[in-house]
Formats: sequence, structure tokens, C-alpha cells
Amino acid sequence: MFAHRHIIDLEKKDDIWNLRPLGDIHIGAVGFDKEAFEKQIKFVQHTERYLTVAMGDVIDNVQAYAQGMVDKRWDPQHTVRKHMTTEEQIVAFTHYWKRVAHKSIGIFSGNHEWKTITQQRFVRDFCNPVDMHVEWVNEGDGTVPTLEPTIKKGASVPEVLYSNKYLGRMAYINLGFNYKGKRVRDFLILGMHGGYSGRLMGGAVNRLKQISGDFDCDVVLMGHSHDTGTRTATRIGYDLKHNDIVRKKLILGNTGTFLRSYMKGADNYEEISPGEAKRVGTITISF
Repeated sequence: MFAHRHIIDLEKKDDIWNLRPLGDIHIGAVGFDKEAFEKQIKFVQHTERYLTVAMGDVIDNVQAYAQGMVDKRWDPQHTVRKHMTTEEQIVAFTHYWKRVAHKSIGIFSGNHEWKTITQQRFVRDFCNPVDMHVEWVNEGDGTVPTLEPTIKKGASVPEVLYSNKYLGRMAYINLGFNYKGKRVRDFLILGMHGGYSGRLMGGAVNRLKQISGDFDCDVVLMGHSHDTGTRTATRIGYDLKHNDIVRKKLILGNTGTFLRSYMKGADNYEEISPGEAKRVGTITISF
């Protein structure tokens, strides 16, 4: 588990800041909704007082061989041809993320990443990536892709696109707000990619409530289930100093997806065990 503190200096004491998580993107899958994702990237990039966080499963990364076994989900028909490999998908993600990295709290690892990617490689390739691109080289009867560094004119090495915090599979995030050098607001976010494997959103909500009973927090954010929605819960407590009953508001958020299932002409792996179609999109939490 990781812990990260993110501090914002307010221009006005009552300024409202927003967090828009982006996760379960599945770059490389034929169902990746590129248009919807690019719309969110553009919005966060150009809208004042908006932060983001990558919730994991940012690439699809379903490979034929993973962790010493065959991954039965693998099918070349399920993968965009120009993003067939893990490396090509990582490059595509970093070129998106560089546009919002300065507004990002950090990047979580999801099961589609940790299936084949170690922590050290994740920190290097996702959180501190150098500028790379895919070149297509003529070989024999066709062309083959090769990964090459992008070196700008006058430079000898590729630039680092951005540097973001690695949040692992689960992390505490202290989101603090200062005004004129003094702390005026503090929020504790418990974030994770998650591992809930149920089929219905009610189960995902129950999982969030269960976790909030085990971990102190103001906000719980979880991906993985591809559900999109928020709800509040109230925790009753006791004020020892004033001998009073207090109520603490909790926000529970399932952070959505950008993988569209049940597409005409595409036989994707979601259809192996059909369930409800998930809405493409995300949520926003205001602080």
C-alpha cells in the first residue's frame, strides 16, 4: 500500500476543486472508446480546478502468454492492429497522459497491467516515460512495427514526457488545501483499482461500503468493475471534547470505464460471460 500527499494552494478560500478519475480505459482493445476518452482528456486538460487520477487497466494488455500460463482471453481479433503489443499500448497511453500529467495525482496499477508488468517497469514506463513512437519498417512481404525513441532536433536523448506518482494497487491520498500558507481543508481518499468480481453494481457498492468500514477515509474510489456511479454513506461518531454525536459523510465512487462492450461485428472477450452493458464514462468528486 502507498501513501501520497497532494497539496493545492487556493486563490480564494472557498474555491471548489474537482477530481475526475480516468480508469479502465483498455487502450488496445477493439472496444476502447477513443472519442469518449479523448473528450475527457481534453476537458481535464483545459478546465480550471480539475484534477485527475489514473485508476488502472489503462491498457488492455491481454497477451497469449502471461505469468507462465496461457491467457485464454487472447485473440488477435480483439486487439487493435497498431496496438498489438504491451509496449505499443503503453506508448499510446503515455501520449494521452502527457496532456494531463501536470493535473494528475498519480497512476494506479490494475490487473491488466500487473498480470505481466512488474512494479519497477510500471514506475519506469507509465509514471516516468521517455518519448517513444512506433515505426513501421518494410520487411519481406509487409511491414513490421519497431519501437523507437523520439529525439528532438538538437537533442541527443529522448525527453521524459512527465513524472507522476506510482500509487500501486491501493493507496491513501491526502488531498490538502492551503490558503495564504495555512491549511484550511483536508480530505483523505482511499483509492484502488480493486478486485471485485461480481456482475452487478449493487455488489460493487457493497464492496465499497465494506472497505470504508475497514479503512479510515472521506472518499473511496474503486475501478475494475466498470460500473459508474457515486453514493454517500454516513458514519456516526462521538465528539469526546463536547460530549456530542457527530456525523461524518463518506463518498463512495465506482470510477467507470472507456471499454464499450457488445459492439456490432466485434466478438470481444466480455461476451464470453455476458452481463449487463456498462456505461462508458466516469464520475466527478468535488472538494
